[in-house]
Amino acid sequence: MAKPDDLVAAALFTDRDVADEAWGRLMDADIPASVITEPGMVGAYRLNVMVYRKDLDEAQRLIADLVNR
Repeated sequence: MAKPDDLVAAALFTDRDVADEAWGRLMDADIPASVITEPGMVGAYRLNVMVYRKDLDEAQRLIADLVNR
């Protein structure tokens, strides 16, 4: 089982559809990932795409084009 220190945010999004697309790309590449919703101020929220630290570089490479979308 993963320790909390083993999981890191590969990217942060505010759009659920884009976060889900990032998650799908990572899953297609056999990189375990999850999308975690964090509440923000005044009803805003952000979506963290979490991966294992060992997969971070590859995960960020795969979803880089989605980050500034």
